[in-house]
Amino acid sequence: MTERPAPVIAARGLDLTFQTGDGPVHALRDVDLEIEKGEFVSFIGPSGCGKTTFLRC
Repeated sequence: MTERPAPVIAARGLDLTFQTGDGPVHALRDVDLEIEKGEFVSFIGPSGCGKTTFLRC
């Protein structure tokens, strides 16, 4: 069995909650990501889905 190389970027268990007048908004909940050397990654989705929020964590 081949061992996977260590990721060059790793995020584990990211959580981010904003408090609003209507209560908490969970922008990110238990997000994991691993990017290995040579991988190409893009974040796509509709406006307001949390792409920039994730990248700023």
